[in-house]
Amino acid sequence: MGCSPLLCFFLFLFSSLCSFFFFPCPLKSADFSRGIQLLKCKNDDASQLDTYRGITLFSALSKIFESILLEMFEDVLGSDDLQFGFIKNTGCDDGLFAFNETVRYSTCHGCKVDSLFLDASKAFDKALHSGLYKNLLDRKAPLCFVLLLINWYSQLHCAVRWNGFIVEWFPIACGVRQGGVLSP
Repeated sequence: MGCSPLLCFFLFLFSSLCSFFFFPCPLKSADFSRGIQLLKCKNDDASQLDTYRGITLFSALSKIFESILLEMFEDVLGSDDLQFGFIKNTGCDDGLFAFNETVRYSTCHGCKVDSLFLDASKAFDKALHSGLYKNLLDRKAPLCFVLLLINWYSQLHCAVRWNGFIVEWFPIACGVRQGGVLSP
């Protein structure tokens, strides 16, 4: 029993990308490496520029490829069990529960509790690609995987869509794709 021609094509494409750690030029300029940035107003005052945050949409094909990479390299892409926001089926509520229970337990047993909070709200936008690659290599990620990401991320482009118009494409020099399958 064979696969459909389209499925066979994508299987061949993805296995070739993983084998050669390289994105051919047509894929670099296609939707595979391009994202559309939507501006979402954080409050009711749409006249203020600083009330907007960008949300980048990438193609389904890109997300499928990321899912395959995640499956292949999940052993080096795992997070610490206490990073609730980055683990499947957990979130901020789980982190807050663990924090509250830890504080409650400690104070009930006469311990002093100090806490520190970190606002990482723009962490996705400012992550240096070179730092991500170094961290992956430090975690013993296969060189072929890191080279593939270097090649792919060096070709990422984005454009802003505003009132139905798309402005000129520009390269993405830093940051990870919020909502991306491989993003933390």
